[in-house]
Amino acid sequence: MGGGNGETMTELGDAFEDETGIAVEMSYQGSYEDTLNQSFAGLEAGTMPEIVQIDSLHAKQLLDTGAYQPVEDVLPDDYPVADFLDPVADFFTVDGTLYSLPFNNSNAILYYNKDVFDEAGLDPESPPETLEEVTEYSQAIVDAGAADYGITWPNHVWFLEHWYALAGQPLVDNENGWADDPTTVHTETDVGETIWSWWRDLASEDLYTNPGMEAWTEATDLFYGQDVGMLLTSTASVSGAIAQSEANGFELGTGFYPAIDGREGVVIGGASLWVPADLPDDRAEEAGRLLEFMTRPENQIEWHRETGYYPVRESAVDRLEDEGWFEESPHHGTAFEQLLASEQTTATKRMLVGPARKVAVELQEGSVEIFEDRTGLEDGLSTMKTAIESEMERYVEARGS
Repeated sequence: MGGGNGETMTELGDAFEDETGIAVEMSYQGSYEDTLNQSFAGLEAGTMPEIVQIDSLHAKQLLDTGAYQPVEDVLPDDYPVADFLDPVADFFTVDGTLYSLPFNNSNAILYYNKDVFDEAGLDPESPPETLEEVTEYSQAIVDAGAADYGITWPNHVWFLEHWYALAGQPLVDNENGWADDPTTVHTETDVGETIWSWWRDLASEDLYTNPGMEAWTEATDLFYGQDVGMLLTSTASVSGAIAQSEANGFELGTGFYPAIDGREGVVIGGASLWVPADLPDDRAEEAGRLLEFMTRPENQIEWHRETGYYPVRESAVDRLEDEGWFEESPHHGTAFEQLLASEQTTATKRMLVGPARKVAVELQEGSVEIFEDRTGLEDGLSTMKTAIESEMERYVEARGS
């Protein structure tokens, strides 16, 4: 992690080193995708670090390498695994075994500019809750000239996963990939048609602006610059959004992620910490001590306050509630309320897919084809489905089923 989040991680490593005398070197590898590729290169070269931080999207691919040991095997014997937030631990637990350590985890929420809402004649205390309301609010914002566009978000598969999870629809088959390797993607469904037709219509009316493929920074910059009235992005942006809204002179609002209709729940995002299988016992023991340190309640509280990622342990949440933190900073509480309101179902458990990167790219590129009217809705959904099925089949054949 770079920027402020990277600095906070380095501070945690330095504090651990001061406490234990065990040297810690943290090495920034770029994006999640860069880190994943560096990890595979390290496996080939035998130069893997003791701990690597990997996007939850790629969990299945790492599991299939057989190169990582269950993190519960290196944690201290008295580590309170039961203290993890259930929705968080549920994703990183496979066949009853905790394989990687939850660390920087989040869901996506709605950020909005209360001043823009006020100028557009919208209630600044009542953000939109459904896709239909997002369209209505966006139209009001643009018609009033309060902002150039109503809404934006990075073109990333995670946002599609949220809409599917809220609708109670797994994105892929075989229980979202948890029962067996998935063989298809559910684009040609009522849920899929609703999402992509809404997105296409929003873009065609110039109510949505596309910041680019996986353009996290570009999306937030559009919001901070008040070019858009609303933004969908990770809770990891909460602390930055609070600071940037103050710096740019507008009042920030946050709300739950807008749904099609009902709200079954949201999916976990962010990353977890993995430990290679072939570490010497002494190094594995030291890695376990660092993992324990980084997830201590007091350190998770600091991590949460500085970043917006939610603390992964119940005891840390309890302390924050006792201290009145969520009343003091309600924007930090929005994600918690959304997470705790979520059911733990097949749909809300993030997809577990081997060729996750290929699946993501097909969905992201296919989305552009649809919302820029390069292809019809029916053809676009069918094309994505066919391409993804081929990638899934190719992955299983290459791995050996």
